[in-house]
Amino acid sequence: MHPTSTVPIALDPKLAHSVHSAALDTTVHHVPTACLNCNTLVSDRFCGHCGQDAHHTHRLTLKDMPHDILHSIWHVDKGILYTLKCMVLRPGPTIQAYLAGKRVDHFRPLSLLFMVTGLYALLHSVLHIEMVMPRDSNMPEAVYQMQKTSMTFMMKYLSWFYVASVPVWALFARWFLRRSGYNYAECLIIAAFIIAICNFFAVLFLPVLYWASGTPQYYTVSLWFVVPVVAYSTWAYSSVLAHTTLGLARRLWCGFMAFALGYVVTFLVFVITMYAANWSTFVAAMKQQKQQKQEMQKQARGARPATPTRVR
Repeated sequence: MHPTSTVPIALDPKLAHSVHSAALDTTVHHVPTACLNCNTLVSDRFCGHCGQDAHHTHRLTLKDMPHDILHSIWHVDKGILYTLKCMVLRPGPTIQAYLAGKRVDHFRPLSLLFMVTGLYALLHSVLHIEMVMPRDSNMPEAVYQMQKTSMTFMMKYLSWFYVASVPVWALFARWFLRRSGYNYAECLIIAAFIIAICNFFAVLFLPVLYWASGTPQYYTVSLWFVVPVVAYSTWAYSSVLAHTTLGLARRLWCGFMAFALGYVVTFLVFVITMYAANWSTFVAAMKQQKQQKQEMQKQARGARPATPTRVR
């Protein structure tokens, strides 16, 4: 073996191997194989052309998920801007290339999802965007507080619910994209990539929400934001099926259903969680609204003119 083959192991501070293990690693011989990222024939572990691990890059399975999650939390790789650009402009080819082994130039999807969502949560908190207009004099205080609490809860935690619901989206992606041949673990990667870009769009949309903060236009603006998210997600999921024999209309339908069903399930779970977490506020609002309605009915009966007596 070449005497310099131990240099990468000796100099890499991230490796936690003992001196004895490092010495054993120097005796490992790899059968020459083609790097999945650049197709260079590699006899060592790492490709000398692009740096990717040439002997441990394989098709993703569920066994790889725990390591990938830990790596996503504690490690930051290069390529975040490049990955964002590729996912926005060419989501299908980017995802297919990543799953095929061309990963060294891309940011890991789970890292991308966590970082983009964290950035959105931070900016939304700093901007202090008001989602509810000032209280109308005819609206009970408890009802107003209920609306404010629910909207604040939604904007604070909904993006993180999307992160937690990646397995749900992956389940629908596995069903509607089954013609692509990807397993469930690979569908987890697909869903993580697409949800990360949707949250990235939310980051770009924050200036518009800030402009509409506390105004009647806020709800209209928020609804308009849903349009590009649905369109992009449908296109991104459907483009994963581009190599299949399915027609364009069928691919778009599968892409839309993979996104829409995942969104519906996620939103229902979120609404249930929101009501459970703020149940006392909702109960107080319903009681106060009921009391106000009863008082209005009494006032209406009191203001009603008496029926004149008929003279025979």
